[in-house]
Amino acid sequence: MSIYFYKEWPQADRLSQQLINDEQPELIIISEHWPQDVNAETPEGQKILCLLQQARAFWQQQPVYACPFFKGKLLVIRPDVYEQWSAYNRCISSAVKHQPVKLKPWLTIPEQIPVQSVVVIGAGIAGASTAFALAQRNIAVTVIEQNEIATAGSGNHQGLLYAKISPNPTAQTELLLSGYAYSLSLLKQTGAPRLDCGVLHLDFSADEQFRNQQLASKLPDSQLYQSVTSAQASKIAGIDLPNGGLWWPFGVTANPRSVVQVLLAHPLINVLTHSQVQQLAHNGDCWQVTYLRDGVEEVIHSSHIVICAGAQSNQLDPIVGWPLQVIRGQTTTANPGDYAEGLKCALSGKSYITPVWQDKMCFGATFHPNNNDDTLTLSDEQINWQHLTEWLPALANDLQQTTKPQGHAALRCDAYDHLPVVGPIGDTKSMLDVYAKLKHDKNYPVTTPCPWLPGAFVNTAHGSRGLATAPLCAEAIAAAILGLPSPLSAKLQQALHPNRLLIRTLTHYRHFK
Repeated sequence: MSIYFYKEWPQADRLSQQLINDEQPELIIISEHWPQDVNAETPEGQKILCLLQQARAFWQQQPVYACPFFKGKLLVIRPDVYEQWSAYNRCISSAVKHQPVKLKPWLTIPEQIPVQSVVVIGAGIAGASTAFALAQRNIAVTVIEQNEIATAGSGNHQGLLYAKISPNPTAQTELLLSGYAYSLSLLKQTGAPRLDCGVLHLDFSADEQFRNQQLASKLPDSQLYQSVTSAQASKIAGIDLPNGGLWWPFGVTANPRSVVQVLLAHPLINVLTHSQVQQLAHNGDCWQVTYLRDGVEEVIHSSHIVICAGAQSNQLDPIVGWPLQVIRGQTTTANPGDYAEGLKCALSGKSYITPVWQDKMCFGATFHPNNNDDTLTLSDEQINWQHLTEWLPALANDLQQTTKPQGHAALRCDAYDHLPVVGPIGDTKSMLDVYAKLKHDKNYPVTTPCPWLPGAFVNTAHGSRGLATAPLCAEAIAAAILGLPSPLSAKLQQALHPNRLLIRTLTHYRHFK
């Protein structure tokens, strides 16, 4: 693996020569603009040029824009955020002079330790993406899953991949835009099954219409989305629609399980299903992961662990009891009639519905915070039908209802600020002691270095947006483990940092379980 650093866009032919013997390049380009006039004369340069042109379609001048590039990645970083980003990435800091950036000690990154192997707990979209990002860098990964793969939050018949964003420059907007672009590129690179049908986000309320109009006016030339009238929306969808909205032409629908299967098929990934983790313990040299499989207790050793267990993440040491919220959600599937068969794109609004895939359409979903029941219920089935009937009555009437619920129910994992929990993990007991003064004054100037757990990371709490956010966050985990440049801006790395949850239990006087 090599890191290539450019303060201006290199010529495609020159770049191809530099990369000719490097299958895992990490390209960093500092620029406010994408090159307008680029060309290539050699076949290798034309291949590079094609990749750059594909990447450009999803670039929205994000602070840090990442896309898969061979088995590495391409990063385009705006100059105005580069100084802080480089200060947060040790792989760059030693080679680049910058002004010191003050960071809260619990929101930093621990020193890198040598990587022998990694154990990932959980085989949903977060776990599969994390394992794939590491395996692509020639790291052996064992994935431990208590059930079959993709049976919990990643078990829906179909999921939407687009970015429901705010017009304001929030951390969530930055993450969704960056993650959407990265996931689209990853699906295309891996050939994961999907419907390239586009997504229409409709103006189903006055507030939603105002939000969509703000987005459209903010970036009127955006390739990612365009404002459409109800007539235009109806033509795109192939059925009559009551509202206009935002059209996301690159949006896709995908079966999350199929995506997970493709990612886990990497030859360096070993998947252990029906294996219940009993204990995660560090013996001073490595992690000992004890799990129960077919009634037999087994132990595997690794230099690193990554917890990607969704709603059950905080039931595992070393983050047992950390404040995460469980949200029950249920989707419904139904067979279409002739009218519903005509739907050509996915629709999102008060709920969502996908075009036909494997003879069924998927719609929903319900939302019940602090509900731990993951069984299909008739009440949630009725809620999904009611929402669809109120929103798109002609479509609802053409779907075939059944006498019992059919679809998928699962528990999603969420954090208090609705951002994923991604990064290295501090030692719970030591942090509560070291930072105890924050209980009485949340602004107390604590400078004590964070007591880290060696080689421990987490990638969870993606809620209902895992397809859009988990792959990019998985790349961030791989970068942190391997000492590679992060695909996240410094702002996002700190906003998603797991330790923020533990510190909040101190500053907000919350009881820690």
